[in-house]
Amino acid sequence: RSPRGAKTSKQCSLEMVTNEAELPMVSIFKQKRVKGWWPFVARDENDELEVTGKVEAELHLLTAEEAEKSPAGLARNEPD
Repeated sequence: RSPRGAKTSKQCSLEMVTNEAELPMVSIFKQKRVKGWWPFVARDENDELEVTGKVEAELHLLTAEEAEKSPAGLARNEPD
């Protein structure tokens, strides 16, 4: 159970953290693949939350057999 990521960087905002109860939630155990943008937040000198960065991530839940067939890093193409 985690908040669903925003579809674009512009939609990724502080409200994703402050209004967490109103956000749609997603379970990677049910969906198996999750992609989106999530904000990084920190408190400023006035002890208020501010967005300090954003990350775009794609998560895949694999079985042990699937993970053995395609280990992380080995199935990727060479860097450009």
